[in-house]
Amino acid sequence: MRGRVSLQVQELIRQSWSRCLEHGVDPAKGKCWDIRYEEDLGEEYRFLKELTRDVQAEIYGLIRNRGLLVTVSDRRGYLAGMLGDLKALRAADKLNFGPGANWGETSVGTNAIGTALRCAHVLQVQGREHFCETHHGWICSAAPVFDWNGELFACFDISGPLDSNHHRALDLAMHGARLIESRLYRFRAAQEAAALSSPIVHAALQAARAGLLYVDSSGRIVDVNPVASALLGVPRERMTGARLEEFFPLKGSQSAFSGRSSKAEAGFEVTVPCHRSKALKADAFPVTSPNGSAQGALVLIEEVPSPIKTTHWVRPAPPDDPFRHLLGHSAALREAVELARRVAPTDTTVLLVGESGTGKEILAKAVHAASRRSAGPFVAVNCGAIPSGLIQSVLFGYVEGAFTGARRGGSPGKFEQANGGTLFLDEIAEMPLDMQVNLLRVLEEGQVTRVGGTRPVAVDVRIIAATHRDLALRVREGLFREDLYYRLNVVRIVLPPLRERGEDVLLLARHFIELISRKLDRSVRVILPSFYRAVAAHRWPGNVRELRHAVEAAVALMPGDVLGEETLPDHVRCPPGTEAKAGEEREVEPMRFDLRAVEAETIRRAYAHFHGNITETARALGIGRNTLYAKLRKLGMPAAC
Repeated sequence: MRGRVSLQVQELIRQSWSRCLEHGVDPAKGKCWDIRYEEDLGEEYRFLKELTRDVQAEIYGLIRNRGLLVTVSDRRGYLAGMLGDLKALRAADKLNFGPGANWGETSVGTNAIGTALRCAHVLQVQGREHFCETHHGWICSAAPVFDWNGELFACFDISGPLDSNHHRALDLAMHGARLIESRLYRFRAAQEAAALSSPIVHAALQAARAGLLYVDSSGRIVDVNPVASALLGVPRERMTGARLEEFFPLKGSQSAFSGRSSKAEAGFEVTVPCHRSKALKADAFPVTSPNGSAQGALVLIEEVPSPIKTTHWVRPAPPDDPFRHLLGHSAALREAVELARRVAPTDTTVLLVGESGTGKEILAKAVHAASRRSAGPFVAVNCGAIPSGLIQSVLFGYVEGAFTGARRGGSPGKFEQANGGTLFLDEIAEMPLDMQVNLLRVLEEGQVTRVGGTRPVAVDVRIIAATHRDLALRVREGLFREDLYYRLNVVRIVLPPLRERGEDVLLLARHFIELISRKLDRSVRVILPSFYRAVAAHRWPGNVRELRHAVEAAVALMPGDVLGEETLPDHVRCPPGTEAKAGEEREVEPMRFDLRAVEAETIRRAYAHFHGNITETARALGIGRNTLYAKLRKLGMPAAC
């Protein structure tokens, strides 16, 4: 039997090679040149991405530390998500194997993803079975995913270099595909049930100012409105088709949905802690057909005020996870947190890159708390906030009499204060050039000499640096030392801007509403959908910091206990009924055009400077090659090999 399967696979690969030759695929070029932005790939692609995130994480948990990566592609072969070990991710980057890349046969030749999609067959492609030479160092295991109508929908893949541990990789790929199919079938069934449900139910969901779910007679969620999704902190795609008891322990209450209980006559109520440890009240009201048979229930979700103070929600003790303060479900944030978790137990230097307000210091503190140095001090210093004449004494300390006004007995610097712990150098790009050489010497030698002193003092510190600037560009401009750049850029972690984190903005808004209402002693009984719409529509150039301050202003100015968009700052809110128009106006703000023009010009200059070398250009710009290819394509610039 195994021999017949092997012969069948060989025949599939032979046929695939023939197709590659017919399509003129160049075996010497294994890199993907067809890389697209998410917004260009359509609604089904975005739906697949949301639907499969948990499945990818679950399967990756089974292969962690085996040098492999997990990917999901849509039916065309465009990669919708990727999780993996650092070794495999770096190897994949050399092939431009990443989200948005087309891994179909006509794009990159015979490979497990493209060939499995073409043949609708489970497949493992090893080494030289790949059509393109640059893929010969890989083993890829893929399983197609089918929609409930039998049509091809996606592909689940586990890949890695030849020397990685591929034990049972194909079985796990098949398991991942079946998990996605199960989730997809639930969603499709819920869609059909929603289509058959009463128009009154659908209208009620759309018009409601509170969180509403529609549940069928078996307790399965058929429809979800945006407020309910935000309250529970779970995307609609993941909730639709799931059972209500996944979110609320309804033991003994299921019969109310089917009409077999007296509770079905008047609805029922349970109060339980829910997602993100909030206490929520779920009131369920039965929906019946004209002949009186039970159809399901409308479930109203509201926050429960504390019996002592209406501004406080019931919260369990915070967990011990040092990364718990980095809230969000987006793939970009999870990737950054995952990298931070892996590097935290080591003493490796970390460079955090991200726009202002993205949470770089929060992540730095989490890395410190998760390290073996957690019992030691965490010392933060903003290199851009210290006058150039004082920065040396601040970092290295000074001896008595070093300068006029020096403290008697001298003073230790930040390095000595952080001894045995972590020194966080924020805004490292702003450090003066003449100071950078002194910093490099300390990092290399592990000892400091106080200003005015001659005796070196040994220090044992872990360095975490952060910047919102492109350090590689600063190096080329002569504003940052190249040797210091390489000394700091050991493990680089990019924190995504809030505008690229999808539904995380609503999750964070809910979190800040809870924290700030407590701080200001304000009771928030109802949050109107218009508030969520305004928050979701804004681009948040100031990122999480701006969102927190906007929520604080809204809660502080709230006239009663109902939170709406009217108390949000002027630059955030949209007038009722003109959300689309306001969104269009934001699209043509001069600042956004200016930023895009600057970005485009920077890319053109770098691309020309490095004579079209993608690797050098991407490194200089501080972005991945996949991102650079996509940007070049957007600018209509041809990409060289």
